[in-house]
Amino acid sequence: MSDKTLDRDNNQDENTGTPGTPLNKWNQARRLEFIDFRLGCDGRINRRDLVDFFSISIPQASLDLSKYQTLVQESDPPRRNLVYDRHLKVYIRTEDYKPLFPKICAPESYLNDLLAYAQGDLVKSRNFFGFIPSVAVASFNPPRRNIDSMVLYNLLEAIRTHKAVHITYMSLKSIKPSDHLVAPHGLAFDGMRWHVRAYCYDHHDFRDYVLSRIIKCAVPEIPAPNDRFPDPIGNGFREVGTSGRDDQQWNELVDLVIKANPQLDEPARRVVEHDYGMSENGTVIYPCRRALLFYALQWLRLTEEDACLPPERRLIVLDNEAEVYRRLAGGH
Repeated sequence: MSDKTLDRDNNQDENTGTPGTPLNKWNQARRLEFIDFRLGCDGRINRRDLVDFFSISIPQASLDLSKYQTLVQESDPPRRNLVYDRHLKVYIRTEDYKPLFPKICAPESYLNDLLAYAQGDLVKSRNFFGFIPSVAVASFNPPRRNIDSMVLYNLLEAIRTHKAVHITYMSLKSIKPSDHLVAPHGLAFDGMRWHVRAYCYDHHDFRDYVLSRIIKCAVPEIPAPNDRFPDPIGNGFREVGTSGRDDQQWNELVDLVIKANPQLDEPARRVVEHDYGMSENGTVIYPCRRALLFYALQWLRLTEEDACLPPERRLIVLDNEAEVYRRLAGGH
């Protein structure tokens, strides 16, 4: 299956609108992904599924299913993936099924979408589900934080064009909101909330600002200049860059070498090693930006304070904790 083949087919008239129009956004490549997903996760698909989801004609749905069969037969290795059941009047997944679109049909993608569905966050255009199992979420669902749309849009514009912007920020350390001139360069998610990573001209360093606490953000107008300020140790003035490439903590990666807690008994350790996909030596490596290291350790319960937890509440530990804690403190 080649991208050029799909692109050529996507430009054909599919009774959904002329090429290039908004109606043509549901192209054949997307419908082939839908077929692949339904076969993998539901074990079956029929023309009506395509007609109802994409608002296409029955003849077009037949063409899509035929195209899918052709691509499967031409793939490596060649296989069937589906067979028509005349009694049920549906296409059934075959035993030799292997997805044409592994990322779309991967367990992680399915479960991520299922979580979004359970939390009411899965948009209709991404909801390929047919059968949906009963699902419950035991973890705390982060509150829908009040993020102003124009604040986000202006920050994105500043990031894209590398411009400085004035923000008004609410801090836990101050009763009144404070104004800052910042040069944002990236966004970060800590597991609970979104931050913007930016250079602050008031504090002369790179910082994280919680998006929901930014109540105002001006339209970006000026290119973000370097920062020049008196040297704290009295050696004249210092000049530092303010772009993402100048943010050492953001660009520096720290490997978290994770292993099963050795205080667990051997059967439990084997289960943990399987859960985390650990290698034969019993470890798995998660690279993390040093700027996010504090959040990652908190989320994984790998802080120094977590060491007192009983092993059943702390299933994993750091195999290189001395190095990680040193890097967290700013060492190299």
